[in-house]
Amino acid sequence: MVVGSSSKSNSVTEEVHQLDAWISGHVQGVFFRATTEKVSRQFSVTGRVKNLPDGRVWLYAEGSETEVHAFLSQVCETKKDNITSVETETQRGSRKYAEFSVSY
Repeated sequence: MVVGSSSKSNSVTEEVHQLDAWISGHVQGVFFRATTEKVSRQFSVTGRVKNLPDGRVWLYAEGSETEVHAFLSQVCETKKDNITSVETETQRGSRKYAEFSVSY
């Protein structure tokens, strides 16, 4: 699967679907962020995943509506034993990231 666009200027300025997810459960100290980054390689998404001080994980993904929702679904399926709830917000906007990575 080809990820991203052949033109960097297009990939940064295109309007995309943006998804913020706050994931609760036993999601810190269990390789959740590393697994999420690995799963992201299967989808045409960019963004970040970060541990929050309150014990949740914040996941931000951008791309087509289909891709970001499929990505979140796959993350949730992969780590289902660790997740108790997921809160999401979506909007459309400009691409913020050129890749998907872990924020520390």
